[in-house]
Amino acid sequence: MLAVIIVILIIWAVMWAFYKFMYPRAPKSMMPKKGDVTTPRQCDFCGNSLAEYRGVLETKPVSVEEISAAGLAVSDSGSDMKGHKELFFCNYEHQADFHGGKTYQADA
Repeated sequence: MLAVIIVILIIWAVMWAFYKFMYPRAPKSMMPKKGDVTTPRQCDFCGNSLAEYRGVLETKPVSVEEISAAGLAVSDSGSDMKGHKELFFCNYEHQADFHGGKTYQADA
């Protein structure tokens, strides 16, 4: 009986070490910080779903005519679209490819 318990403990220790080696914890720099938005968003270029704090959020002003031409509803209160169009990308390469090689970085 003691041998069975020792074998189970050895197997548990080996499996624990294996999973620690194969699936290490992510670095703290990749974890969300206080104030980060963790809701998933879809990339406007590839369609991949990613947490908002991990991607590139592009906000640029648009006119009412552009909103109407795109077929989006324009409300008088301005709660839906406050004159800004938000685009989300996985990374800066997707942002550049979406705009044909030109990136839009806020205050860069």
